Amino acid sequence: MHFLVVRRRHLGVALDANELRKAQPVRGGIAVEEERVECLKRVSRVAKVRGPWPMEPPLLPLLLDVNLASMAPNGMILSGIEEVNGVMYAQSWWCRTE
Repeated sequence: MHFLVVRRRHLGVALDANELRKAQPVRGGIAVEEERVECLKRVSRVAKVRGPWPMEPPLLPLLLDVNLASMAPNGMILSGIEEVNGVMYAQSWWCRTE
């Protein structure tokens, strides 16, 4: 199943409602797996947004230590942390069906 995914934060700072409405969603499949994450030096539950080709890199930075924050009939919020240039920031994805 494909979702339209919008990142709800920029460098850890929450986007306001106006910025969220204007944000361009990324379309892709969401995979959640446990894997070893080098920047954390441990195993983490990781969410990835994948495009149509399995070997291409994820469409968004990985969402680490991910958890399901909320869910409704037409979408969900995944929350966790992401690494940007060696710095860890809070991040949430708004994932909605098309």
